[in-house]
Amino acid sequence: MGGRHSIYGGKMLAPVHSRQALAESVCPYTFRRAEVADISAINGMLVDEYGPSYPYPLRELAVDGIYIVATHEPTAEIVGFSRAAPLGGHEGVYELGGLIVKRSHRGHDVAKRMTIERMNEARERGAKVAMSEPVCYRIDCASQLNLLGFGFVLLGIQPAKYPDIQGEILQGQPESVLMAACWLQGKSGFGTRKIYLPREYRGTPHNYLPREIHSKRFEEKVQGVMPSPVHHAGRMGVGCRGAEYIDVPANWKESESLIAKYMQQGYRFSCLLPGFGDLDGGSHFDYVRLYRLPDTVHGFDFRRVHVASQLQPLKYFIAGEHACRR
Repeated sequence: MGGRHSIYGGKMLAPVHSRQALAESVCPYTFRRAEVADISAINGMLVDEYGPSYPYPLRELAVDGIYIVATHEPTAEIVGFSRAAPLGGHEGVYELGGLIVKRSHRGHDVAKRMTIERMNEARERGAKVAMSEPVCYRIDCASQLNLLGFGFVLLGIQPAKYPDIQGEILQGQPESVLMAACWLQGKSGFGTRKIYLPREYRGTPHNYLPREIHSKRFEEKVQGVMPSPVHHAGRMGVGCRGAEYIDVPANWKESESLIAKYMQQGYRFSCLLPGFGDLDGGSHFDYVRLYRLPDTVHGFDFRRVHVASQLQPLKYFIAGEHACRR
């Protein structure tokens, strides 16, 4: 089979229709940059998947975003869409989000090709980390497990982040997502930087997070002035607001008391963000992400939060904290 070329330049791996078809014919899917004229078809796929109340339609193609569509060549139909964009507050981190493939075209590596293209483009733009937020409403945890095949590591759980998604399944409570990351520059973001946590959370990385996070001893001390926390306001839905999040630099002695202060305000542990921060001189530092449920979220049910086996211990820990403060 002749080599195809990436929509961003350079040779692109031939997309796979199926193992048998790969040996018999050319793959019937092509991948290109999305255009404004595609927005209606893209939003149609989102409504078909999530229902007419889906609150996050594509409204425009931002200049700094990465937008890819998959087209079925025999019918010229757009059958897949994915996007990526810089993560606010974190230099060099790109968020992979909004991936969807029509049900009749799943199982043909369309999602895989779009993920590879997004990661390649983010790397070319200088990104050090690609992060993603796989959904937790599916019992099979398919999107979570798929990311593991691309070298992503599951870093934690973000409860009640997105209102008004899959309301029929979640009975109105905001959708929870995981935090997953893949390091595009170097081997990984897991270093030996010492992390300062309050007493309640000192064993959390070792007891509740995947082994990749704590396979090295946290002994190295980070020098310099501690950066400011990064706040992420809760998303507003039709009937309620999603949880708010705050990322606290974790490698300074002051980190412990600052995290404890936020805990007094109702924040609790969500995930660890290794190497998400940059200091002058090019060295990295880590964040601890905390979350706080809004008063409008009542009776949050962790039984509707499905996570891969690697994060089951953390799910029970977070659910226990939630139960204790109700």
